[in-house]
Amino acid sequence: MTDRNPDMDDEISADRIPDLIKIGEIPSSYAQTLTTDIIEPVTISNDRCRFTLERVSGFLHSNSKISLGIIPQTNARAFYPLSIGVSNLLKTATLSIGGSVVCSVSDYSHFHSYQSLFISNENNKEREQYLSQRCMSHGSVYDSDLTLARVGVDTPNSAKTVGLDLGRNPVVLANDTQEMQLLPFQLNDATSAQTIADAPLYSVYLSDLFPFLRENQIPAQLINQQIHIDLVFEDGLSSISGTSRARRVCIDGGAGGGNPAINYKINTEEVRLIYDSISYDGEIMRQYAEQNPVLSFDYVDYRLAKRTGDQAEFKNLIFPIGGNGRIVSKVMFAIAPNGTATPASLLNNICARGAQQNTAHTTRDGKLAVNLIYNDLFEFNVDRSNSALLFHTTQQAEGAVPMIVADEWQKRGLKTTDVQGLTAAKMEGHTQNSGADGLESAFQWIAIRPNKGQRVNNKGMDLHYKSAGLNAETYTLRVYLELAKTATIQNGEFSCYFS
Repeated sequence: MTDRNPDMDDEISADRIPDLIKIGEIPSSYAQTLTTDIIEPVTISNDRCRFTLERVSGFLHSNSKISLGIIPQTNARAFYPLSIGVSNLLKTATLSIGGSVVCSVSDYSHFHSYQSLFISNENNKEREQYLSQRCMSHGSVYDSDLTLARVGVDTPNSAKTVGLDLGRNPVVLANDTQEMQLLPFQLNDATSAQTIADAPLYSVYLSDLFPFLRENQIPAQLINQQIHIDLVFEDGLSSISGTSRARRVCIDGGAGGGNPAINYKINTEEVRLIYDSISYDGEIMRQYAEQNPVLSFDYVDYRLAKRTGDQAEFKNLIFPIGGNGRIVSKVMFAIAPNGTATPASLLNNICARGAQQNTAHTTRDGKLAVNLIYNDLFEFNVDRSNSALLFHTTQQAEGAVPMIVADEWQKRGLKTTDVQGLTAAKMEGHTQNSGADGLESAFQWIAIRPNKGQRVNNKGMDLHYKSAGLNAETYTLRVYLELAKTATIQNGEFSCYFS
């Protein structure tokens, strides 16, 4: 039996119970009990799975996570796209309570590539590469990191470029060249029974799947309905220029590369939900329920609009993106190629292709101009086309700086004699400053926060997107709308609606 704080009852009766749904500080006298449970999906296949929670004690914490991985299929160095890691396995994530869809994100791997832009360099290096296999930490690349150090030839103190930094030295290959490689435990390798058994498992936090959980906990104890988490897995294969290619992984570009047409299957025996629930003293929970007979909280959900077409489609596109009758707090969008993205790369198809300049600086064939129109008014008086201003627009919308180097945002058209920003060194056999299989011009996500604070009328929003000079192939433009929603809990029943 737990001894009670004699002052606790007086404090509870004297003060209103704080909002326990919001993540943040609470009075120190509020004792918490943390319970961790591990459950298996109620249904699972190579295509999808569902988790169901019933009568969870306390509040479902946002740091709960889902562990998953794949089964190695060939004698290859297979790994997840470096920009998002294991999140590449997920196509759609949906959280529902009873018959109400709380939050749903489509094309989740692309959505998460935007979220990942704002993870700090330190977090990437010290945390993400171990938990999710996201490997986007940057560091200086010294001359001796590119070639074998030779006395009187190399200048080890000279660092002209920036590249990926995983906290390990480059590996010397058989041809006396050096390249960065992933750590052994990060690879899905089928060279032996042991490497298959040691295939990595990573995790995805619920707060990454459903961003509203970064600020809110679900008061599961006060809800008399089942909580469902539905995941649709990314396709094992996709058709690229009429040829089947692996979609869930990337493969090494050197001698360790395998068959790019192999279907890497989900390891269904290892998919688990590891969830934390936080409960408080029974008297606190009783008074909290009494003080809040109708619980209500605001959050955001996301809707995807996308358009596929050839390069001519996007020269002067006016694209209706929805938002009719909604409060839209943010719009995020990017374009990705469909025909040239392959598993023989560092990112597969998870990229946001930036506008490009040619190496001679004679043309600006990759100039991009964007604008939003809603409620019969343009967001910007003049279309935004300056690359630096577009970067600032994204920074302003998110309230954080994208953690990428300039060449990853947009190819700058440097001459061969110019000092390059992104290194030419290889990572897992792929040249880092390449646009085809590397990181160049692969992270140009643009975000706009409509600053008028108005409800969008029935005409909805239109995105004006003008991209000149795209290569001759097909592209997909993805536009995510961040929409305001309100959730209500009354008599154990959960409901939600757009604000």
